[in-house]
Amino acid sequence: MAWQRRLYGSAELQERLGVSRVRVVQLTTRPDFPEPFDHLAGGTVWLVEDVERWITEHQPWKARGADEPPPPES
Repeated sequence: MAWQRRLYGSAELQERLGVSRVRVVQLTTRPDFPEPFDHLAGGTVWLVEDVERWITEHQPWKARGADEPPPPES
């Protein structure tokens, strides 16, 4: 059986979202970002499924694997 990640910490959010540490702090303090699963000595962690749901709703191009949103239609 393959191991599957269940939690994202700050470093995993940076990698998944392709953003800086400062941007992760900005995003995770937004009222629409999922509540943390726990606050550990090493930092805060979020459930992967909560974060992926948020990505699908707020940054759907990243849910599809693209780095940037599609250009606006003219």
